Amino acid sequence: MLLATLTLLFSVQDPVPAAPSVPAIKPGGQNIEVLDLGNGCKLQGRVLRATEQMVLLDLGFDVVRVPLASVLRRETVAGKRTGRIIRQKLWSKAELPQLSVAEGSKMMGEAVVKVETGGGLGSGFITHEDGWLVTNFHVVKGEVEVDVVVYPATNGGFEPRTIRKAKVAAINPAMDLALVKMEPQKDLQFKTVFLGASDEMNVGDAVYAIGAPIGLDRTVSSGIVSVTNRTFEGRCHFQITTPINPGNSGGPLFNLRGEVVGVNSSGYTGMQGLNFAIPSKYVIDFLNNRDAFALDSTRSENGVHYLPAPRKIKLGKGRVKTLSKPGKKALK
Repeated sequence: MLLATLTLLFSVQDPVPAAPSVPAIKPGGQNIEVLDLGNGCKLQGRVLRATEQMVLLDLGFDVVRVPLASVLRRETVAGKRTGRIIRQKLWSKAELPQLSVAEGSKMMGEAVVKVETGGGLGSGFITHEDGWLVTNFHVVKGEVEVDVVVYPATNGGFEPRTIRKAKVAAINPAMDLALVKMEPQKDLQFKTVFLGASDEMNVGDAVYAIGAPIGLDRTVSSGIVSVTNRTFEGRCHFQITTPINPGNSGGPLFNLRGEVVGVNSSGYTGMQGLNFAIPSKYVIDFLNNRDAFALDSTRSENGVHYLPAPRKIKLGKGRVKTLSKPGKKALK
């Protein structure tokens, strides 16, 4: 009886072989996966944790718990960040995994620039490694040359560099877009953005901007798409809650894949969360038809700022007063 009891005790204390399971992933991991749920339904995001029963998936704007019993197939897409790049003449697109705002802004931050003119400043983004960048027309209006500040990354952070006399190569005032060409730098390789499909954006999608509001360079702000086709100044815009301020004009609006889906262009002064961006489909059309919008810098009226001449108004019987500006009170 004693022998049987001891035998039972030892058999109970023997370790039970563990069932095969998916190794747990520590929070903050970099594994980007696609979970195929069947019937054409897929989820893509960063795996925060995985067990033999479920996967905790960060979608960028929310975290969901997905039972493994509902998953037909899991595929990693971490290697696609540098793959499947399709290059056009002045721009590129790529298959990028979904990233957090912190990851996306770090990856694309070097491709965002500050544009400085005699009358102010704005933002822009580099679309081609030869030095082509896009900004708003109203940022470079009346100019044939501008200064561009780039922010190459170093071990200690960023090292700003100003590239003088970048040429305004093409303008589309109707769409408020402009193309600027910087001279290549022998010791600097320009980083570029990827243009995304603005038609695939939906109301509620998370977006973020990088720019230089009131000159504060490398500022990141985030929000959502409020309306995908708000008509403003004769053009369809994204209406966004992402904060946009003077200096953000011409800067990129990114989706959570780090693709440029819009150009930040305007907002209502004094109203929070009511801002607008030009969809990237218009940028693609502008770049593909650059020759049609080329700026002739040899014309005398380009790059010259004329002050309006004083107006004269008749007050009766030869009395004349001069107005310094239209709409101002007559000077005594």
